[in-house]
Amino acid sequence: MSGHEGKAGPDERHPLADTLPGLEVHPLEPGWTPLEAFVLVKCLDDEGDVTWAYRTTSRLNREELLGALIVQADVLRKELRDEWDDA
Repeated sequence: MSGHEGKAGPDERHPLADTLPGLEVHPLEPGWTPLEAFVLVKCLDDEGDVTWAYRTTSRLNREELLGALIVQADVLRKELRDEWDDA
């Protein structure tokens, strides 16, 4: 999985709409204010191969990011298990 390497410098940032043109995400709840983001992107690389990359809005606290990813993995695992049980 590709991290932050690429043509842009590690501290260079661009608006999400410019970085991920044509992609959309669900909006936040009314009244919520975004603070940071971790974005996982399925891409076609310059050779036409499917690959994954991630981007962050700034230097996230690694422990907080790991915790959030673990929770999301657990939620997805439960949803998949529930789907299996319903089948």
